[in-house]
Amino acid sequence: MGYMRVAERLLIKCVIGVDYTFSIFLRILGPMLVVLANSLIGLVVYVYLTIVLPALSPRLPGVAIGAIVVLGLYLLFNILFNYWGCILTRPGWPGHHLTEADEEEVGAPARFKRFCKKCECPKPARTHHCSVCRRCVMKMDHHCPWVNNCVGFYNYKYFVLFLVYMHAGCAYTAMSCGVFVWEGRGHGGVPVQKHGFLLFAFVLTLSVLFALTLFLVWHAFLVATNQTTIEFYSNRFDASDARARGEVWRNPYNLGMRGNFEQVFGMSRHPLSWLLPSLKPPPGDGMEFPQNPSGDGTLRAL
Repeated sequence: MGYMRVAERLLIKCVIGVDYTFSIFLRILGPMLVVLANSLIGLVVYVYLTIVLPALSPRLPGVAIGAIVVLGLYLLFNILFNYWGCILTRPGWPGHHLTEADEEEVGAPARFKRFCKKCECPKPARTHHCSVCRRCVMKMDHHCPWVNNCVGFYNYKYFVLFLVYMHAGCAYTAMSCGVFVWEGRGHGGVPVQKHGFLLFAFVLTLSVLFALTLFLVWHAFLVATNQTTIEFYSNRFDASDARARGEVWRNPYNLGMRGNFEQVFGMSRHPLSWLLPSLKPPPGDGMEFPQNPSGDGTLRAL
């Protein structure tokens, strides 16, 4: 038994060590990935303006070229707006929202049933501690090294819209480049093999398009069901335990399709307005969330 306890302690220390090392690695990697992402976006824009657009101009009327340019600028603006919005917007840290009464409580106050030992502060619902940021994050979805930030309550909208517009931008560029890749000739009749940047932009945008398709579908599902990535896995365990007891578990934050989208993008009479650039924060304070009438995740007998 003594050897088992020693082995168990060593295993725990190894896991903690690996997590600590990986967190440091992500803190170092994050700024480099941000620079890389912006450099790749800039390169694709350069290829489109200097190679693709001049090759398209002789083939299409001026009105069509103008519409293509306007669409491209609209996509580029929204990509950069939402990308930098996700980078620069704090996801939400509960320590900045706690009242003096909350902080004076010993242990977890009645308002919040959990307490973070690492942050030494109350832990509201849907809040999780990020080992990379080294603090609790409200409605944490995940830590994204590509934005060098946690994706949480205040910047999740920017993250999802970045995925939407990046997906559209990649499709737009890949189709434009694909015309000349298919024909084998680029601007001035030069063989496309000699347009190295054109081939690179085509392969890059097509690859990112395929990857983002899965990622976008995943986050559309999470928004539609009012879950985070972390909650999805914990909810699966709760639902499995409920089934084993012959009961049904319900997500307490599921407000219906439209209500769930409004919790991320805000209240609006026209859903298409959710796609417009906006600095308006999501509804609520990230500390407490509206729940559906069916209860608070209670188990109901079959």
